[in-house]
Order: sequence, then structure tokens, then C-alpha cells
Amino acid sequence: MLPAIHVEGPALVDATGKRFNYVGVSDFALFKRWLMPNGPSALVKPRLEEWKRLASDGGYTGPIVLRIFRYAGPWNVFGITDPWSYDFNEVRLFTHFCGDRGFYVDWTCGDSQAVLPNPAGPKGQQQHLNEFVSALVPCSNAFVQTCNEPFKNGIDVGQVVPPVWGSRLRSSGYYTDAGPWNHTLDLDFIDFHPDRSMDGPVPKWVGKAFESAVYLMPFGKPIVYAEPIGADEVNRGGSRSNNPDYFRMLGLSIGLVAGVTFHSQMGVIGDRLGPIQSRCATEFFHGVKCGSGSRVPLIP
Repeated sequence: MLPAIHVEGPALVDATGKRFNYVGVSDFALFKRWLMPNGPSALVKPRLEEWKRLASDGGYTGPIVLRIFRYAGPWNVFGITDPWSYDFNEVRLFTHFCGDRGFYVDWTCGDSQAVLPNPAGPKGQQQHLNEFVSALVPCSNAFVQTCNEPFKNGIDVGQVVPPVWGSRLRSSGYYTDAGPWNHTLDLDFIDFHPDRSMDGPVPKWVGKAFESAVYLMPFGKPIVYAEPIGADEVNRGGSRSNNPDYFRMLGLSIGLVAGVTFHSQMGVIGDRLGPIQSRCATEFFHGVKCGSGSRVPLIP
């Protein structure tokens, strides 16, 4: 099993005291697929092998963090629309399965306003989070996020908080919406979604990752870019890009922050990456490999 990760100032650190780079990939539907017939062998194992191959092609051989939904709305292909439909033992089995293959799992959720609207009570948001975290106590390779973009996904992260059980590092999912950033809602690390904006033909989002790091570092907690612009076979300004060079640059940002995630269209829906997305992923991992060797310090 992979070692637990802890926080030291603005850095994530492993059990040996070495800086841990959160090298993430979006694979939202993977737990839903685990729960399907023959899911572990037929649907999950091939995805893990695909990520390892793409990382190796880019020269990166370290652990990978899978960003996965524990539930979401029915309009999403990754949506588990009844949060209470699965045995919580499956959460532990899935997380161990991934850990045995070199993967951490960062659990999140969405669309609570539709599938789990009540914050309290025996079947409410807090109880589900409590039972979920309880299942993860034996797992050293897990992170827990209260909610993905909670300001639009139906959870008040000031009211519903993951319990401090086991060795889980927690993020609330909160960073900002239209108003000021309330830093009392930050937990162990900050899950930040970098700006995807365009300025005519100029992909401003490429530089935003580096620009954001400078402003986020003084907050004093590890920063993870969890959902930057995604890769796809075609370019869609402000949403998806098919330029592998940009994803190599994105990977390089790991030299300034604690973590960065490769987000992609196939990573959202859980299918095999297309040829352009595969190349974008390989370039991302190559950028991570180069950026991980950076001597640029994380500013405390």
C-alpha cells in the first residue's frame, strides 16, 4: 500500500519527508464502473494500465492520483444517482485495488442538490460523508474532498465537513465564486480550478496556472490544480484543447504548486483516450517530470 501523505506548510510530504507531487488525472466514472458486473477486471484494471502506459511514455514513473466521484446527478455518465445504493466496503476495496497498482484516490462528489439535498439526518450529506470516510480509514492512499465546486453543487462546506479519521487529507472544494474567498473554509489543502479563459486566439489559460500560483502561495497551504482545461480530440475554446504543447506547459506548473491534474473529455466519461488526448496526456506527464526537478521553492 502506498504511504500516507501529510502537510508541511505549503507542501505535501510523504512518510520519508520528501515532497510529494500530486500528479492527478480525472477519471470520474471509475468507481461507478467498479460497481458494474466484472467491473474490477474488465473496466477498472484496463484504465489503470492505460494511465501507467501514458505516464511511462512521458517519462513519469511516480504515483498517480485518480480524481473520482462518489456520486453525481443522473445527467452525468459518471453519476451514481443513489449515494446509498452501494456497500461502503466497496469504497475500501476499490481504494486498496488502486493503491496496490500505484494510485492514490481523491474522492469528490457533485449535484447534491439533486441526489442528496439534505445536509443532516440519517441519510443526509454529513452522514454519507461520515460513513464514506470511515470506510477509508484503513486506506493510506486516499484524499477526500467535501464537494466539487460546492458553490454550485449543493453542499455548504461550512456546515458539512469530512471528519478527521485515519490519515486522510481533506479539501473542502471551496476556492471562490463571485465573492471574496472565505479562507476559514479551507481544510488541509486547497483544491483550485485554474482560469480557463481565452483572449481571442490567445490561450490565456496556459499562463494562468503559473500566474495563479504566485497569488495562491501566500495562503500557506498546499495548492492543487484539480480541474484545469481539458484535453479533447477537437479544440473548444475555454473548455477543451487539442494542443499537446499546452499540456506539457501545464505539467510544468507542478514546480510551483503541490499538485496538478490532467483533465480530459475521456477522463470525464471513462472511455479510452483518443489519439490526440493520449498525446496530450503523454506531454502532460513529460512536463510533470521536468517540473518535478525544479528547484523553485514552494513559498511558505
